[in-house]
Formats: sequence, C-alpha cells, structure tokens
Amino acid sequence: MTSTSPLHVEGAGSTPSRRYVRLGSLRWRHASTGYLFLLPLFVGLAVFRIYAFGYNVWLSFTKAGAFGPPRFVGMDNYRRLLSDSQLVVALYNTLKFALIAVPGVVVVSLLCALLMQYRFRGESVFRAIVFLPAVCLPTAIILVFGWLFQTQYGLVNAAVEAVGSSPISWFGSEAGVTTVVSIIVVYLSFSVPAIILYAGMQDIPSDVYEAAMLDGAGPVRRFFSITLPLLTPSLFFVILTSTIGILKLFDTVYILLPPVDHSVATNYGLTLVYYYYYLAFIDAGQRGYAAAVSLFLLALILGVSIVLLRLQRRFVHYGEDG
Repeated sequence: MTSTSPLHVEGAGSTPSRRYVRLGSLRWRHASTGYLFLLPLFVGLAVFRIYAFGYNVWLSFTKAGAFGPPRFVGMDNYRRLLSDSQLVVALYNTLKFALIAVPGVVVVSLLCALLMQYRFRGESVFRAIVFLPAVCLPTAIILVFGWLFQTQYGLVNAAVEAVGSSPISWFGSEAGVTTVVSIIVVYLSFSVPAIILYAGMQDIPSDVYEAAMLDGAGPVRRFFSITLPLLTPSLFFVILTSTIGILKLFDTVYILLPPVDHSVATNYGLTLVYYYYYLAFIDAGQRGYAAAVSLFLLALILGVSIVLLRLQRRFVHYGEDG
C-alpha cells in the first residue's frame, strides 16, 4: 500500500487552469514590484519632460508676462522670429562657435587619444590631465580662463607684453571673444571624446597594422589608411554629440561676459540659449516669445542632426557587417 503525500494530493486535485492562474499572479506580483521601483522615473519623465515640452509648445502661441495668465496670440511669436535682429545675432554667434569649436574638439581629442596609445614616462599623469576637465567644475574652469585673459592683469597679456606687443582687449572685440570662448569650450569638451576615440582605437585589430607594416606603410600612411577609416563610427558619435552640446552653449558666455544689452545690435557672446534666458527670466514679459525661440533652437538641432546622420552614410564605415 503506497502512501501519498499532501503535496501530491494537492497537485493531483489542482487543475491546469489553477496552476496557470497562480503562476500568472506570481509573475504579476514580481512585475508590479519592478514597476513600483520605476514609478519615480516615469513620474519625473511625464512631469519634467512630456508635460513640460507640451506646455512650452502651447506657451509659444501665447503672450505670457511675469504675472497673469498667458493670452493666446496664434502665430505672432513665430512671425516675430522672421524679423528679430537679435535672433540673427544669436544664431550667427551660435553657428560660429560650433564651426570653430567642434573641429577643435575633434582634433584635440584625436591627438590625445593617439598619444594615449603609446607607453612613455609620465603616461598616467598625462591621462589624468586629459580627463581633468571632465571632473572639474565648469564654472571654476571658466573663471580661471577669465582671469588668464583679463586685459590688465591677465597672464596671457603679460606674455604678450613680454614679447613687445600691446595688451589685447580680449572681451572688447568679436575676434577676442570668439577666440577666448572657443578655447574654453574646446578645453571643457575634449576629455570624454578623447576617451571614446581611445576606446575605438583599441577595437582596431592589431593584425591589420602588422599587415600594413609588412607592406611598407609608415605611421602617417597607417593613420590615414587604417586608423581614420576604422575610427569613423567613434568620430561620428563625437562630432554629433559635440555639435549638439555646443549649439546649446550658455554657461561659458554667461559667466565670462558682461550681461547682454538687448538694445545693442552686436553682442559678441549672445547665443540662442543665452537669448532665451534673457527673454524668459530677465525680460519676463516675453516668456511666450522665449518659448518660440527655444523651439527654433530645437528645430536647428534637429536639422543639423539629420544632416549629419545623412552624411554618415558616405563617410562612416561600420565594417563588413555595417
């Protein structure tokens, strides 16, 4: 006579549908726990991203002051964009900084990545110096550069005077502002791209270089024929992210330069984000128009990104599987 355990009796008496129900409820309890942990992220995404973007779009069709409810004005803010001379200055400065700083970031980060490929004395110190801008406060770095380029007591002008030239008013001319801002932006932006390019170089097979050396290819030929073509995916990522970041330039010009004067037609440090900040927070009576300016910047970044994504089909090589 065989004995049957209570477990076997319960299993024998339970139908498949009940087992599926218990399994489904167990899975739902596990899933609900995961969703509960994700809830703060979803709430933050809904409130600070989706709702904020939708409200900003609606605000761009209104005339909103510092007090009182916004008043719907239709397309007036977008028609104003077409005749705003200050917007033209901000667009010109933004594109100018991007056209100068993005190639600078690419060149400097590529040189640093190449140097990190070699073993030499002080290698760890060099790598620390390369990564230093990524871990330092940008405000502190901008202030240090501001003191270096100060007209009367800056070290840069002291060096200029030492070679017999007169001091340069770095913040009093378009060329001076463009030079200083571009140098600061490149210094603040090259660290992470250098690490990305260095990682991309590590993925290039060494046997490709060995075969090229056996064929008599020198270092320059290997760089332009092997390294650059195989590094184009990383280079494209660096160019795309650097362009988007520099098109949103604000903190450097805000800290480094005096406040923007809305009545002056030529503000050398006026960028699109700086202009938005002025309209939305300094001249708070133009919050609706500021929203339209921010959407204009969004359209600019989207257009530049689409152009770069189209160009990658011609210049970016993802290997045989790409």
